[in-house]
Amino acid sequence: MRRRILDFIVCPKCRGTFRAQSFGGPGPSAADDPEIVEGVLECIDCKSAFPIIEGVPRILHGDLLVPLTRRYPEYFSRHPTLAPKRTTGTTDLSETLESFTRQRLDLKPPSTKFAEQWRDNLQRNLGQTISLESLRSKIILDVGCGFGRHLYVANQFGAAETIGIDLSGGVDVAYANNKAYPQCHIVQTNLYERAVRDESVDIVWSFGVLHHLPDPRAGFLAVVPFVKRGGLVVIWVYGYRGMAFTYRLSHMRSLHRLTKRMSHPARVRASKFVAALLSAVYWEPLRSLKTLGLRDLVERLPLSSYVDHPWSARVAGVHDRLSTPITHFHDREELVEWFRGAQLEDILVQDTDRRGWRAHGRRPALAQ
Repeated sequence: MRRRILDFIVCPKCRGTFRAQSFGGPGPSAADDPEIVEGVLECIDCKSAFPIIEGVPRILHGDLLVPLTRRYPEYFSRHPTLAPKRTTGTTDLSETLESFTRQRLDLKPPSTKFAEQWRDNLQRNLGQTISLESLRSKIILDVGCGFGRHLYVANQFGAAETIGIDLSGGVDVAYANNKAYPQCHIVQTNLYERAVRDESVDIVWSFGVLHHLPDPRAGFLAVVPFVKRGGLVVIWVYGYRGMAFTYRLSHMRSLHRLTKRMSHPARVRASKFVAALLSAVYWEPLRSLKTLGLRDLVERLPLSSYVDHPWSARVAGVHDRLSTPITHFHDREELVEWFRGAQLEDILVQDTDRRGWRAHGRRPALAQ
């Protein structure tokens, strides 16, 4: 973590200003802004404190902080005052945190060698809204950054500052994937608690995230104020058509009960088995059809995006369907209402080959 991130984050309890303290020597970075690898964020106003672990500020508390005590026991052994004092038990958000943490840390997510694929994916998610070249000199917030692939692309195209926030422990992968870019900042936090400073970024995007929240609309409305006046908001969420069928299959009551009772290693084994089966009987045959010139047909079929994905991404995709606690599906009218309710302008909602919806809008500029 570099101190420049303090310009973009605030205390979720009182919206106060943070100060950062390092518990060790400066990390391997520029002398004017040394990296804090292990330390603490403290709110100047309400004195709330949050750990900085392995270079990532963890703006979490209560039941959301408990998984960190298991992942990083050495940190909390050295700094016991930062451990959670009590918890409220398991919640939808804590289950989501655990599910995606395990997916992104334990299933070996793709590395930067797939950067070309990441560029194509980001441009597809942005649509005609903005080109990758136009990201230069912009301040960008990625809500639900996962393993940091879209941040990596934005950094490559010259973004001035990039901030990735995510609830899951996948922030460790995002941090590693973007370590070469000092302008990139990764934060583990709960979106609903709004730890980002209002009107601090030029673009906010969120792809494949909001539909996994307990209240997707509330999550959307929470992020809009982070964007400066005249700034852009872009999202991608699941639609009822196309993708709903595959998720309903995997969330049949009996199957969902079975996977919920499985241990995590058993879920991983189940995910690998299903991914291997789908690869043999579905994805590899579709790959052959694409080579025969039937790309347009293949790309309209369910789950066809995984035809060109590496094995690790296929396993992660299957694991997502088997283990994600919450999944919502949306329609065009609902998304238009979200954007209008947030008082955005230039609203456009587009069907993305029956898999979901790409939507964007712009915050109105202040009147002169």
